[in-house]
Amino acid sequence: MLKKTIICILAMILIASNVYAYGEESTSITTKEVRMESGDDVIAYPQLSGMENQEIQKKINDDILLSANITKHYITLSTLKDSLWGLKVIYQEYLQNDIYSVVISAYGKMPNNREGHAYTALSYDLTTGERLTLNDLFTDVQNAAEVMEGIAVATLSDELSSYMDNSEITPLPVDSFAIDQDGITFYYPSDQFGLLSGYSGACQFYYEELAGLLREDEQGVAARIGVLPQTYTVSETKKLIEESVTSGELPHVPAKLDESMTALIDQYRLVRTPDTFPGGRYYLIESPQFRQVLIISDSIEAGYDHSVIEGIQLKRGGLYGLIIGETKQSTWHEALGEPDQVITFTENMAYDYNLPIGQSDLYHYGTYELRLHSNDEGVLASIQINK
Repeated sequence: MLKKTIICILAMILIASNVYAYGEESTSITTKEVRMESGDDVIAYPQLSGMENQEIQKKINDDILLSANITKHYITLSTLKDSLWGLKVIYQEYLQNDIYSVVISAYGKMPNNREGHAYTALSYDLTTGERLTLNDLFTDVQNAAEVMEGIAVATLSDELSSYMDNSEITPLPVDSFAIDQDGITFYYPSDQFGLLSGYSGACQFYYEELAGLLREDEQGVAARIGVLPQTYTVSETKKLIEESVTSGELPHVPAKLDESMTALIDQYRLVRTPDTFPGGRYYLIESPQFRQVLIISDSIEAGYDHSVIEGIQLKRGGLYGLIIGETKQSTWHEALGEPDQVITFTENMAYDYNLPIGQSDLYHYGTYELRLHSNDEGVLASIQINK
């Protein structure tokens, strides 16, 4: 009976590969989504297509299947009829030039017959079929790992310390990472770093945070996918910031002003009951894209079902040449001019708003507002946009 089930599963895999198509183009290379659904349960994963070197293509596709335990998940799916647990295997991918990266998330009944969650993060050099390592990204891997571990401990411990099931943030899982246009994300095994939600932990770093650590040569991954930290002229900074704020977005943050809070939380998960501040609430979101990013909405007296995103506050990275923790106030005054309004934050006010003592410079673009907050030394501490 088990043999027959496996044969049927393999047949469904092949059929799905021909029927379901999904992908981002990188020259002639695409990916196809292989998908199977059974009620609310789903297994979905990608397979590369269109590569000139079919041997490399097969090597990568086979590695995805094996590393993510896809066949085992199909067998598990076939046994869920009498189980109280479900199964959701989904993925996110990035294909740019000759680099491919994918992270597959499996949540529910695992192949070990226990409920759990696991990430499988894989990144490939399409010219060789080999997996990328941190040597392809950084000039000094040991130093880069130490810097990133320091950042991870300082920020994740602060944000998630009360909401961890397992809390060993170090060592960084240096062999389990995915890359995209925003940065590099490391995915932990659940028995090292897990969250009370049942999901495994992860930590994302923007490329701006890693400036000085990344390889800048043509063979380095950052150069190959075009994500080396950029420099901007004063006029470029002004133009790009105006466009960003007018659109209600900040670079790298998958959220937009006026969008539904419910949709955001359904997709990225809420860590805890929102914290209040004068005039609204801060939402701490669980997904790694939201490390040191706070979402602001109203006071939700009647729940957040009808609430929208009213603000986005960023405490890492930067905004078109304005780098948090580095840029001086005089730099953005030169680029943007004098602010429309200045708010001084005393000790009590800074505590209420979870900001350092200093001041916020307010600028207005379209219907939205930009707040650049500097500490008492005049260095950029946070970037915030509001309705």
